[in-house]
Amino acid sequence: MPAPSAPSDTWSVFVLRNPAGRCFVGHAENLDQFALSADTEVAKWTGHPGPWPVVWRHDGLSRKAAMKFEVSLKRDKDTPRFYSRTGLTPPAVG
Repeated sequence: MPAPSAPSDTWSVFVLRNPAGRCFVGHAENLDQFALSADTEVAKWTGHPGPWPVVWRHDGLSRKAAMKFEVSLKRDKDTPRFYSRTGLTPPAVG
């Protein structure tokens, strides 16, 4: 019987942002692979057109930690705390 594998620390939490300034927060095991398809598939998740480049990421997390971090970022998404945590700038109003 094979030994159980150790938890993977290859998960990332990320923020995608379209040109209109809308953000999408998510987590993925292989963000680089995910990003290759993001511009064509992300509109299905958000209902808004892209492109959706990765503008922020935090790597090296376990799946459980990535999921918790994603939820906490989503809670902060439309607050100043989101921007202080990610270092992103709020979209211009108007």
